[in-house]
Amino acid sequence: MSENWLTSTPLTPYDRPYRPRRPAFTWLLQREIVRYLKVWYYTIAGQVLAALLFVFVFGLALGGRVSPVRGVPYDQFILPGLAVLAVVTAGYIQGSASLFEARKDRFINAVLASPLRWWEINLALVLGSIVRGILISSAILLIAMPLTGSHIAKPGYAIVAFAAVLVFAAQAGMIAGMYNQTQEHVAAIQVLIVQPLCFLGGVFYSVHDLAPAWRALSYLNPVFYAVQAMRHGMLGTADIPAPPALLAVIGAAIVVGVFLAHKFRTGAQLKP
Repeated sequence: MSENWLTSTPLTPYDRPYRPRRPAFTWLLQREIVRYLKVWYYTIAGQVLAALLFVFVFGLALGGRVSPVRGVPYDQFILPGLAVLAVVTAGYIQGSASLFEARKDRFINAVLASPLRWWEINLALVLGSIVRGILISSAILLIAMPLTGSHIAKPGYAIVAFAAVLVFAAQAGMIAGMYNQTQEHVAAIQVLIVQPLCFLGGVFYSVHDLAPAWRALSYLNPVFYAVQAMRHGMLGTADIPAPPALLAVIGAAIVVGVFLAHKFRTGAQLKP
């Protein structure tokens, strides 16, 4: 009789097994995206405006006084580099700030204790940075390309290069966020490391115009290869051949990806 009672009595919502409305991975990814979309005027529009100011001042206002670089008008020459500059900056800010705040507020402890696997946490945080980079760079290109008369010379190559730069920047920002202990560390790395690498990566000039010693130093800069890869995709020409530029960016993305995956798998540097 007890068995008949169990089968005939309807279950209440509290008796049924818990079923999440969506996977935990989706929740974490949504949190990362919503976190910076809530202040889009700072996280998105601010960086788009900063890049467009470079286009207006150096490209449109002063571009007529600057000789074409390798046969390319100066305003078109700097546009791929400005897109890379925005992506790298956004990747660092998003990745480092996300992990820094999660560790400072101890939110990361709840994430690590959740059913999420380590690679799901890693992927959700990286995808959050990638989405931010896509929003910023797309807005820059959609506005600046008509103003400068630019076009994409090699769409397939440009898409692959753009994806590699996004993945590299997002993962590099995450690694920085693991080691930042204070808000001052976040700002210091951006000012002392990220910005010099970007501005010395050939955004505003060709490395062929540099002295041999400075040119050799440029070849050690990973951002230089990102700029050259994007320049190949958009303009069809750059300071180095297309295959080495793209392979260098993909290789850098793989290296930082392996290091980041190791940190997430072991949990090192994640807990406060």
